[in-house]
Amino acid sequence: MTCCAIESRHGRELTVVGLDAVSGTPFIDLKPTMAEFRAVNIKQPEWVSRLMSEYFQP
Repeated sequence: MTCCAIESRHGRELTVVGLDAVSGTPFIDLKPTMAEFRAVNIKQPEWVSRLMSEYFQP
């Protein structure tokens, strides 16, 4: 599961940013993110944090 932002909508076509997928890939399901259901206290190894700190560079 990936969180992304809707950039634009044209009819039934959505353009999103931040999706971890190849450009043009269709997606099946879209759900809203609600603060009440966000994960809290996520624990992960330090090496994952270092790796992900540079993962989404513009």
